[in-house]
Amino acid sequence: MSYNNIRTLTGTCERCHSTLQSVAELLILSCDARPIRTDTISSKSTFVQVSERIIASAKTIKTLMKSVINYVHMITTKSVEICEGLTELTSTVVTFMELCSHVSYICAISFKDCCQAIPGLVDRYSISLAGLEIKLSCNRLKKTRVDDLSPQLIIDLCSNISKHISVLTNICKSADEKVRDEGTRDQFKLCVKSVTCAAGCLIASIKTYKSHPSTRYHARFINFCDPVSTTAQALVTFATEEDFVGKEAVLSPEARDVQKSILAACMSIVSACIQLCRTVRELSYDLMTSHHKDKLRMCMDNVDRSSVQIHEILQRYHESEQSSHLNSTHSSDKGSNCDNNSTSAKGNNSPPRHLANLFREEFPEHGKSPESPPHEKFTQLLREQSPLASSNSGDLRQSEQNSGNVDGYSERGTRDSPEEMTIPGSPSSETSGHSAASR
Repeated sequence: MSYNNIRTLTGTCERCHSTLQSVAELLILSCDARPIRTDTISSKSTFVQVSERIIASAKTIKTLMKSVINYVHMITTKSVEICEGLTELTSTVVTFMELCSHVSYICAISFKDCCQAIPGLVDRYSISLAGLEIKLSCNRLKKTRVDDLSPQLIIDLCSNISKHISVLTNICKSADEKVRDEGTRDQFKLCVKSVTCAAGCLIASIKTYKSHPSTRYHARFINFCDPVSTTAQALVTFATEEDFVGKEAVLSPEARDVQKSILAACMSIVSACIQLCRTVRELSYDLMTSHHKDKLRMCMDNVDRSSVQIHEILQRYHESEQSSHLNSTHSSDKGSNCDNNSTSAKGNNSPPRHLANLFREEFPEHGKSPESPPHEKFTQLLREQSPLASSNSGDLRQSEQNSGNVDGYSERGTRDSPEEMTIPGSPSSETSGHSAASR
């Protein structure tokens, strides 16, 4: 393999590694309980839709990784294919992380005593990702040799920088219109102005270099890469202060554990892809050995195992949601002797049976078997949300004590309002609309 191919391959591995690690720190390692808003994920995305995309993305990741590993065994002749495969794999894994982070939020806020995230003036992930893309593009401009700076590469990098500077500008303008403090508004305007001015100088120097390629003009636009990256990072740091990004969701311990179980499975896949980038980079300078083969095999095994794990977690949650929907309908049908309005309002939320089932499946150490009673603390939560807990009828309380039937919980709704418990796209929200119409 030629020296130019080695340099291109190592550069691709480093960029993919940096991208995966940076996005993982934003979405996975931070455990930030917030919804994700991107071009492909909207507020109307339901749990089922996001879950299907996660499963499809996991299959795509496995296919791409197998393809890259096959090419790695022919690294001396397939360096171009490896670079393309790693770039596509990185893009797919970033989307996969966004989906997993969003679905973990949906699952977590469906628990009792959890509050949804409060949006702020600035979307933390969107502006951080834009700053990261600008930084990576500027670094690539700086590190690429003059001989490798093709016109197409320059156009692609400049377009990427311009695109994400527009993202920064739009986010800051939107925040500027909602800020009351005059000093803060001026700060947003000055931050945007500093980034656009630095980027304008960079683009102008690149145009000069394209017209008159020389080392002097090359050094000129290299000098403007750092100011663009620095001002963009300063803007991101300012815009992501606590006063501007809102508040993350307040989660109970059980909800936090479910969120972390999804993120942990996602992080295992991300770690395998990062390890693949490292191994390919090592192989660009070294010959294939049994040590490298073991690393590649472990990467593939990690992805297979974690894909199955995250699929099982999502499937269990979906089954519990379906059970919740059926129990809510059953509760509404059998509550004809009670107050119809009270039964309808309570039955539309996720019932205690749904929470108990999910708790038993995710935390089996708190019970002897899936059929055994839940943990004492969780039982207390079930009793608190039961309508019998605050009933004024002594006969009803005595009936509950005499029956001792845990299945009775499935016929009672919760006391919370639909706005506090229902999540977008869940079966509970669909039942809520049906019950409201029937009333």
